[in-house]
Amino acid sequence: MKNISKIKLNLVKEKLYTESLVNRLYEDIANYGEKEIKANVLIESLIKEEEGKSIISDIVDDYKLAPKFIFTFGTGITAFYEPIANLLSNSGFGVSEYQIYLLIITAIASIIGESDISGLTNKIKEEGLSSALETVKEFILNTEKLLKEITKKSLGAAYVISDILAFTSLLVPTMNILNDTINSYGINKSSLTGLFKGIILATITYSVKSVINRIKKKLD
Repeated sequence: MKNISKIKLNLVKEKLYTESLVNRLYEDIANYGEKEIKANVLIESLIKEEEGKSIISDIVDDYKLAPKFIFTFGTGITAFYEPIANLLSNSGFGVSEYQIYLLIITAIASIIGESDISGLTNKIKEEGLSSALETVKEFILNTEKLLKEITKKSLGAAYVISDILAFTSLLVPTMNILNDTINSYGINKSSLTGLFKGIILATITYSVKSVINRIKKKLD
């Protein structure tokens, strides 16, 4: 029997891992919203979401962002919270809940080209969070790239981040999977690129017609 080197074995394991991750990603997006949820879980998630939206609303008011910002991106911002909180923790950043939302809002406002975010960026600098902001922006941009590949494969169109933030049925299950992965494998800022590179490459080659058709129906 031919010996397999540790490097080759690790590559095989990585390939199997990313393929299974992509499989779960498509399945979860296709099935999102169809599973029964226990009442206590639903109540807890709603309370958490409302608390998050309250903080988001305070930041939007404090830094004079357009009121439509919270209505357009509120759900998307709360979806990003858990994976980004865990990513920052694994990367050695000590940040509060308010600061995490501040970082997410600043990153999104910067990416979509909001006209005046000087108040936000000045606050980030004051609190010594510039490096954390770059990590958050990298995560959001990589998520946009990942979901562009999914929508391009599923719908024949690649959506930008402002559209993706409004697609709860895409964003929430994707964030759930990324959060599980970050927790399970201790993903941090230095290993983030490798994680997304593997998932995106697997996503490009992944094809199960029945799952993709279900995603189309859900998003049409």
